This record gives sequence, structure tokens and C-alpha cells, in this order.
Amino acid sequence: MRDHPPVGRLADELATGDVRFTISDGQVTGIEHVIGSRTIASSLPAGATFAVGAGTVTETLTRGTATATLTWTVDASDTGLYHLTQEVRSFDTTAADTPTYGFTVTGGAVTAMTQTFGRSGWSHTVAVADLAASVFTVDGNTVTETAIRGNTLETLRFTTTDGTTYKLASETFTVIPVGSAATALDVEPYERMRFTFDGSTVTTAQSVKPDGTTVDVHLGTTVAYAQAAAGYVVETITRGSHTYYEVFHDGNGDGIYTAVAHGQGSTVDLVGLQAQITPQIDTLL
Repeated sequence: MRDHPPVGRLADELATGDVRFTISDGQVTGIEHVIGSRTIASSLPAGATFAVGAGTVTETLTRGTATATLTWTVDASDTGLYHLTQEVRSFDTTAADTPTYGFTVTGGAVTAMTQTFGRSGWSHTVAVADLAASVFTVDGNTVTETAIRGNTLETLRFTTTDGTTYKLASETFTVIPVGSAATALDVEPYERMRFTFDGSTVTTAQSVKPDGTTVDVHLGTTVAYAQAAAGYVVETITRGSHTYYEVFHDGNGDGIYTAVAHGQGSTVDLVGLQAQITPQIDTLL
């Protein structure tokens, strides 16, 4: 996710993932945040409005020139528990002293990106180097960046009025539900690998750096790789009596595998993990 105006964080304190709402006569009158096994009572955010729907609560909060809309969806087995499933943040692109962006477009594809900070006559421009973790689309005066991090699909929309200088107009964060899977989706976009195979056996492994160069990974007794299915490789690490795993996935067929899950032990619920990876997510991995 790119840096943006401070107002872009206006809903961060709300997005804790799980809440319990008190609903009376179709109106939200109270809220409790659920963190693990703890439930913490909280005041309703000042200025927030709530709309109660069928199985959802939509919260809207405006601060300054920014607006956040959060969608909470009821738990399948606990009607009092709601999960944050989507958050949309909209920004005023005419606001002063907000970062601007520049894109180099070659053959309809974004090949470079810069970000400029500045106020009161001072500015600083930096190149954004992590484009490999995102997919960009260009449509007229709009550039859209899509990425998957953790279990959240991120869509950032940049707009321009002069064809050169862009500002962040909106961000959308969509949470991928784990459902009944024992292995949860948790994408690490900068942890990438390349593998070669002899049939289904992994014969070599290489770590892929952000610039695309590779470093050989030693295959030994403490680190092992196995193809779990087409496009999926499981890394198993053994340290003394402890075992850990990491799952790598190549969804778009470019030969680069991205870390999509990790945990303790050696058992991976591959079917449950695959159910969380939509075709859209596949295009990003």
C-alpha cells in the first residue's frame, strides 16, 4: 500500500477485524471490539453513521476531506459477531499538501512509478521500487493498482486532470474469509521463489529478490521442498523437535512462486487454502 495523506488512516482504529454490535429497532446503539478471547466495550465513533442490512452493518465515517465506508458481515454461526469484510476510503484529490504520483506507461503497461511529498514550496520525489508485488491497469485518466497482502485484496485508484500528475482517489480493502480452512491465506508478496522440477520432485530452489535476481537456496536435511499440487510448493523447516511450513504458489504461471501461507507443524490444508485463492488473486501471484 502506498503512503498517502494522514487522513487515509482515519479508519485504522476501527478496522480491528471483529466486533459485536448492539442493535435496537434497526439502529446500532453500541459496539464492542473482539480481540482474540477478549471483548472490549467502546464508544461509537464520533460522527459515524450506521446502516443495518440483512446480515451486514455498513459504517460510514467522514473526517476532513476523507470518507471511510466499512462493511461488517455477520458470522455464519454467531449472529452477534460481525467480521470486517471490506473497507473503502475516498479522498479529495483537490486537497492541498497531499502526495502526488507519476507513472511511466510503456505499451499500455506501468513500468515505473514515483511518489512526491511536499508542502510550503518544498518537495521530495522518490521512486517506488516494489512494482513486482502489484498489477496495474491504465484506463484514460485513471491508473488502478491491485495487490494481495496477508488475507486482504487491495485496490488503489489514482486519477489525473493533467495527464501527468496523479493523486490517490480511493482505496478498497477486501478481506478474504478463511471459512472452515485449517490453513489460512497469508500472502507475503516480497517472499518469492523459483523452483525446477524433475516430475513432481523439486530439484533446485532459488530466492527471488525484489529486482528479479535470484539466490540459490541449499536443499538439506533441515529445509525441504515438495510439490503439493500444480502451482503449489510446500517448504518444510525442521529445527530440533519443531517443524514449520510455508506454502508457495504460482497463480499466473510466470514461474515465480509467492508465499501464501505459513504455520507450525507439517500438515497443510491445501484444499482449504485453495478455496481462499480466487481467480483474481491468482493473477497477482
